[in-house]
This record gives sequence, structure tokens and C-alpha cells, in this order.
Amino acid sequence: MKHTWTLAVALIAASCVSSDEHRRVVGERNALQAQLASMAEAQKTLSAENERLRNQNRDLSGRAMDAAAIAEEKQKLADLLARYRQAAPNTQNGVDLVQTPEGLAFRVAGGVLFSPGQNTLTEAGKRTLSDIATQLSGRKVRIEGHTDDVPIERSSWGTNLRLSVERSMVVADYLTSAGGLPKANVSVAGYSEYRPAVDGRDDAARAKNRRVEILMLDK
Repeated sequence: MKHTWTLAVALIAASCVSSDEHRRVVGERNALQAQLASMAEAQKTLSAENERLRNQNRDLSGRAMDAAAIAEEKQKLADLLARYRQAAPNTQNGVDLVQTPEGLAFRVAGGVLFSPGQNTLTEAGKRTLSDIATQLSGRKVRIEGHTDDVPIERSSWGTNLRLSVERSMVVADYLTSAGGLPKANVSVAGYSEYRPAVDGRDDAARAKNRRVEILMLDK
């Protein structure tokens, strides 16, 4: 009987030790799993941050390249502006390079390009456009026709608006055919007397308002 009780006590003690050990192992396992889950979450966070930094680096690199290209383009336009402003009184009579709200534009006096009331280019007009075309390589341009405020009375065009559009189309045709500009890079517009270069209704003001402007758009 004594041996039986001794064996029972030993089994109970062993059972208690085994249960405590089991709880310890389970606790350690749960702690390890929680640690692994935390590490996995941290790894996901680090991967996301790494990807964000890579994208930011690419964006900054692209901006730096764009800024350099813009600076180079601005310098080219500044050089072009200086050259034309210096040359205009002598070799580019009737042509000026002007700053508009949309960018730089070659402003060509209407009398250089066309005879009064006509939409056929003069020989001087063709030479002028050929010279300007050399400065437009790779650019998109908009050809804008302008007239003065005197209504048309004896002309087949009927209105100044129609004449301004017709003249801009003629200039566009010449720049794409003889000037070599791609047709996809050239658009046209006609503004009649509604966008004057200068205010005034005297002969001098009206002469300045009769013009064609070749606006250089962004590449």
C-alpha cells in the first residue's frame, strides 16, 4: 500500500512538471511567433519606404534633367532674342522677336509678307519666312494672323477675320512646304483686329497691327 501511494505521488508530480513545461514551451512559441510577425511587418514597412525612396530619387533625377533642359532652352531663346533684336534694324527689317503671354513669337509686319488686301506671299515675304524657318526646327508653332480695325470694303475676303485666317494659312503652308516644318507641328489662328499689337487708330498704329505672328510653343 505504501508503494502504491509513493507511485501515485510521483505520477502526480511528473504530471505537474510536464504541464508547467508545456505552458512554458507554448508561451515561448507564442512569443516567437509574435516576434516573427512583428519582424515581417517591419520588413513590409521597410520595403515600402525603400520603394518610396527609389521613386522619389527617380522623380528628383527626372526633375533635375527637366530643369537642365528648360534652362538650356531658355538660354537658346535668350540668345535668339538678343540676336534678332540686334539684327532687326539692319538685316531683319519688318521682323521682331517679341515676348507674348504664351511665349516668344516672331512678329512679321503684314507689308513684308503681303500686298494690301492680298493673301499671296511676296518674294520678300518668302525670303523672310525661309530665314525664320531655320530657327523653328523641332518646335511646335502657331501662326496667328492679325489685321487693323478698318473694315474691308473692296475685297473678296468680306471680313478682316476671314483675311487674317487666310493669311495665317498661307504662312503655315509655306513653312511646311518650303520651310520643312512638319505639318503636325503647325497650327493656325486668325484674330482680325481683336488683338492689336499697339493701341491707336492712326496710320502708324494700324501698320503695326497688320501682322503675322509665329508663336513658338513648348517642344
